[in-house]
Amino acid sequence: MGAVSRAIARQPTPASAPPRDHLLRIIASEYREMPGMRLTLVQFGRLWNLTATECEEIVRELIERGELSEDDEGRIGGRCDVM
Repeated sequence: MGAVSRAIARQPTPASAPPRDHLLRIIASEYREMPGMRLTLVQFGRLWNLTATECEEIVRELIERGELSEDDEGRIGGRCDVM
């Protein structure tokens, strides 16, 4: 099996998709690595391939954890990026 075949075989499937906590850590990490990134809820959902309900739940949880914040215009950014 070649390298590409092995990489494809390791791609997560719905049954082996990463747990929610892992996704939350990844999203928080991406915001830390990209200071100044601010997205609308729709953009956030599109970036992370989330349904509207999942998007709202994830954003709410990350805001409650202090990882993200929301500005007056509804854009979501890192906790230090939104003022």
